[in-house]
Amino acid sequence: MRGILLTLSTVFALVVLPAPADAQFNFSAQGALITSVDTLSSLSNAFGVGARVGFKAPLFPIGVLGQGVYYFPDGTDFSYSTYSIAARYAFPSPMISPYGLGGWQWRRASSGGASNTESGAMLGIGVELNLGVSLFLEANWEFHEEVTGMPDFDNNPIVIKGGITFG
Repeated sequence: MRGILLTLSTVFALVVLPAPADAQFNFSAQGALITSVDTLSSLSNAFGVGARVGFKAPLFPIGVLGQGVYYFPDGTDFSYSTYSIAARYAFPSPMISPYGLGGWQWRRASSGGASNTESGAMLGIGVELNLGVSLFLEANWEFHEEVTGMPDFDNNPIVIKGGITFG
């Protein structure tokens, strides 16, 4: 009898008592604008489009965010794209959630058949609006090393991103 009670109480504790854990992946479409201090830069005011995927657990304010953006700079033979992975700390609130993020970014530039990939740290702040649909607006500061042989775009730009989140 004691074994049956122990078994039933264990099953009850494992099945009935735990709260559901609904960790969440979300996907976003985003637009980005590079704001550049150097107006002669090939990337000054370049617009880009991209996607991001995020993971966050509802009970914890920390999540992981991966994103990529392809930019459309001036010049026909110049292409530029960035990819990053970052930790995201959100201040939980029902409708407006400010957040900060920090991580590592890779960028790839190619011009005239030559290409270069470099990496550097990035920091950002943003706000997410949950009004039936989730919208976000953020500003990232990218830290990079000197790129030689490429157009002059190394000025640690601030990138403004905005988009819509699904999921």
